[in-house]
Amino acid sequence: MKILTGPPWRPDVGTPRYGTAVADIHELMVAMDLRGDLPETELAELRWHLGLGSRPEHITEETIVVNEVLDLLPDEQEPVQDENGDWVIKEFPQPAWEDGSPYAASKIPGAGCSILVRADDHADERWALTCRWEVHPDGHAEVAERIGWLAARLHKNESFFGYQRWYEDNEPELLSVRDGKVVACRNGAFVPPFWDEPDADC
Repeated sequence: MKILTGPPWRPDVGTPRYGTAVADIHELMVAMDLRGDLPETELAELRWHLGLGSRPEHITEETIVVNEVLDLLPDEQEPVQDENGDWVIKEFPQPAWEDGSPYAASKIPGAGCSILVRADDHADERWALTCRWEVHPDGHAEVAERIGWLAARLHKNESFFGYQRWYEDNEPELLSVRDGKVVACRNGAFVPPFWDEPDADC
């Protein structure tokens, strides 16, 4: 069961479901090779999260406690009280990005997109992934989950490149994978990426 304490935001740029304004956007770009033997269920879920496919059948409705956001729910959302007295709604989880097709970015130059292609390098099969996204603070949890999922499925060559940048900064910070986790390089030291910083959800 999920507890909703504030207006949720989709990591892709657009209108938040419950009224949060667009602000404090980070640019995130990642390019990596994933294992070629990923199961079909995982590939289907990845495509869905990247905005490149429909919701897989194994993704089912979840119960969300909305006690603290009742006044922010749209008219079509009708909460009910459960056996514990909590107000809840049922809905399907949302993908990390609704649409992975190229779009004109809002706060950063150029376009955002998600690209996933199969690469058959003789006997060395892999999935090549490149993404450039705009990320709002309320989308940090989704980003953390998806990037962690990807880092655990890197191809044996551990090919990974990425950078992060607050939309008003002139210089990006490079990202790399250390001990299975994505970290940022700042002033010569490895630090948590923006979605894992201590005040990331403040």
